[in-house]
Amino acid sequence: MVGRTKPAVFVEAPQHNDYRQISASLRAIKPSQAYKNDFKVYTSLYKDLPDAKKSVSGWYNLYVKMLWDMQKAGLADLKTLTRQQIYDGDLPCKSVKSAVEAGLLPEVLNYQSLDNNI
Repeated sequence: MVGRTKPAVFVEAPQHNDYRQISASLRAIKPSQAYKNDFKVYTSLYKDLPDAKKSVSGWYNLYVKMLWDMQKAGLADLKTLTRQQIYDGDLPCKSVKSAVEAGLLPEVLNYQSLDNNI
């Protein structure tokens, strides 16, 4: 058995606060059940793609990946993102269909039917 000692003091890096704010912001969005169901359907279709990442275990992983990709594209700041900003800015994360059409998610079979709003 390998063991190690617990560090005497935990040093908090500045980016810890950023991730804490992003996590709180994403929790506050509270996607609707219909949106979650669309993402579950999308996830099962995504896993059938030949170039799909096999490490994706559930809908939430793809949802968070999509939001991070949206931030990388400069469409939103995840630290301050709210549901109202998603609707007001007509952001592509408002539905699975709009995320696929914006290129945030790969295209799957019949993605056009996954149009329930967040």
